[in-house]
Amino acid sequence: MKLCLLGCIMLCGMPSRSHADGEHDLIASERAAVTARFAAQVNECETRFVVAMCLEDAATESRRRLALLHRQQLTLDESRRRASAEARRKAIADRAEAQQIVASGAASEAPRVRLRRELAAPPRAALAASAPKLLGADTTGARDAVPNYPPYVDGSQTRFDARIREAQAHREAVAHRNAERVARGKAEAPLPVPPGASAAY
Repeated sequence: MKLCLLGCIMLCGMPSRSHADGEHDLIASERAAVTARFAAQVNECETRFVVAMCLEDAATESRRRLALLHRQQLTLDESRRRASAEARRKAIADRAEAQQIVASGAASEAPRVRLRRELAAPPRAALAASAPKLLGADTTGARDAVPNYPPYVDGSQTRFDARIREAQAHREAVAHRNAERVARGKAEAPLPVPPGASAAY
């Protein structure tokens, strides 16, 4: 009967929040009643001679009723979720419509002032275009290439450029040192193969 009632509610429209809360409370009280009834049946079964069959019947009946209540709970939760989603979609559509009205009205006004966060974050395309193509390329002109370059980046850009130069100098020093060793005939020998390795055979 309760399932039929829930079906009628679903067909007639979404239930209000207070009605849904009342249904949740009703399902919770029925679940508690089923659990209490099962506990009473277990106590009664323990007084009988054939306990196992009685307990099995009580558990089967309890599971059947709890499954029915669970389906009702799921149906109710689904209807609440759909109502909430529909309300959220409506709110988003209303907000978008209001923003569109404001935007169409603002188009005829003077240009708007840029926000601080728009000034702080230059567009990715501009940053990618101004980025050095090779590792050792000079990046000092990158600040001039990007419009509205935030001032706090100057220090970090300088540190970045210095680290790039240090890395390039280190690579060149290692390459020069290795070239000198080869020229003197002191090329590094490979490590010996361990005696138990399969490559030794």
